Amino acid sequence: MKKKKPETNAINCKEAVTRFNDFMDNYLKGIAREELIAHISECKHCLERFEFEQMLKTKVSQLSKNPGDKTLVTRIEKMLASL
Repeated sequence: MKKKKPETNAINCKEAVTRFNDFMDNYLKGIAREELIAHISECKHCLERFEFEQMLKTKVSQLSKNPGDKTLVTRIEKMLASL
């Protein structure tokens, strides 16, 4: 007999976006993680936003490792915090 997966509740776009960072940092677990994956697999808008935020996070991380322009990194971090 096949085991059923636990049912997940649908989440809306606003809730999905609030979970992006926790997902990318591997803090999102269990049903919350499954709900986000289900949502972005069905919502093109959220998938595009998730991919953008993932790329941006990677670029900011690379900038912070570079001893170059710290002012730029600070400005980007402030912009991200305001989202």
